[in-house]
Amino acid sequence: MAEPIPEAAPLRAWRYWQLSPRRRLRSVAQRHVEWHPGRTMSAVCVGGGHPAPDATCWCGVSGARGIDALRDHGLCVLPGPLVVGEVFLWGQVIEESYGWRARFARPAAIGLVAETVEDDVLRELLVTELAAYGVPVTLVSLDQAVAGTTKTMLEFQVMSNRASRGGLG
Repeated sequence: MAEPIPEAAPLRAWRYWQLSPRRRLRSVAQRHVEWHPGRTMSAVCVGGGHPAPDATCWCGVSGARGIDALRDHGLCVLPGPLVVGEVFLWGQVIEESYGWRARFARPAAIGLVAETVEDDVLRELLVTELAAYGVPVTLVSLDQAVAGTTKTMLEFQVMSNRASRGGLG
């Protein structure tokens, strides 16, 4: 298992989120974990009972070294709005093959994946609401956010959602 790296200035990393029913950023791995606007995310270990992150566990706030590493690391999402962005990671930080796991995190930039929100009015409303995080918010394309099999799966989800509402148009 990796060893902690010395504390320094915050690292900048990439991650995915989905939107919760309350339209807050939500972890794709731990769907009950919401990121609240204006607050620092503080990692906890739900199973180990120790401070997060820990070198003997997988706990902590994850972030990939870059967008390519994020795309390669994988993504498992439910249908609905997908968000990709950069975060600042700091405090106790453990280096991993894809990036890092940290004690503290805060969004640095947010990109709403345009194709995962079909309605133009809702898409613009979500961009406005995401501004509550106090960081730049943009629309990004599915091609920019994900690649390969994940892109195909998300395209299928979007198509299936349209068909279930009575049309492919």
